[in-house]
Amino acid sequence: MYWYLKVLKHYANFSGRARRKEYWMFVLFNTCFTIIAMILDNLFGIAIDGVGYGALTLLYTLITLIPGLAVAVRRLHDVGNSGRIILFALIPLIGSIWLLVLMATDSNPGKNMYGENPKDISNEKHSESADDTIIFLIVIWMFVSQLFFTLMAKFHINYYQEGWFQSINALCSLTWQLVPIGLASTLKNKTKQIILFIIGGILLVNGLYEIVHRLAQYRY
Repeated sequence: MYWYLKVLKHYANFSGRARRKEYWMFVLFNTCFTIIAMILDNLFGIAIDGVGYGALTLLYTLITLIPGLAVAVRRLHDVGNSGRIILFALIPLIGSIWLLVLMATDSNPGKNMYGENPKDISNEKHSESADDTIIFLIVIWMFVSQLFFTLMAKFHINYYQEGWFQSINALCSLTWQLVPIGLASTLKNKTKQIILFIIGGILLVNGLYEIVHRLAQYRY
């Protein structure tokens, strides 16, 4: 929670650097709160029909949009890249995977053109195994959350009713499901890396199946 609140305090700060822990802990808590907002939308009956979320989720997304972009830019600065590289996310699949690898890359040692190493500033003892564990736990959580939404779709008849929307959503989800493979490539621990590759493979196969299934339904 400390890292999440720290990002919010630097609401529109696009200068300086952000270490891996700061970025990924923000992503973790931000996604958790987004899921909670979606659940509340459904409990309060204000979710948009056929979409699964409503006003609370949209409001929370708008509130965290700027700090989310700011910490992403600072993360790119931390590995010696311009914040403009974030625009590569617009490139289907390849751009997103490349950005994920950059976001999971360790900080440039010492000072770079964007400022001092945030680890040096905090005087915190840092180890690669600690960051590996954080990334490992995040991907495990992603797998569990994906399973949750899959089960919710099975038991919620009106979830994503339109065929064309289902196809687009499946394609977007495929990008999300490639995250474990991208992150696994950054791990030093071979055992954790193999586990993440297996999980990533399961998610990837599931994503490809969903795309083919949705497109077939939409076509016929």
